[in-house]
Amino acid sequence: MNGDPPKLGRTSAAFALSAAITILFNTVVACAKDAYGPLKALMASPSGSDWTTQGLADVILFFLLGAALSKTSLPEKCTPKSLTYFLAVAVMVAGVGLFVWYVLY
Repeated sequence: MNGDPPKLGRTSAAFALSAAITILFNTVVACAKDAYGPLKALMASPSGSDWTTQGLADVILFFLLGAALSKTSLPEKCTPKSLTYFLAVAVMVAGVGLFVWYVLY
């Protein structure tokens, strides 16, 4: 075995970062829609459901952000371990954030 640390490809790392950021974005939007009625109405207008529009926004953000990040040098600086931690923390923060929001709201 060689002594090089494990690496992910630029695209894989970029889309892992994009996934973590999209998870956090989704959480913020879900809370914002509940807190601000006009935002919920605005998001319901394109598709008939605010959740459908939010899902479409999440998918679009994921792909656009992943593509944009793959053009930068940032993914090359991330190790698989750091990306795994970032993704896991994003999921935990989102889960706890939504739980707390819905308990309090």
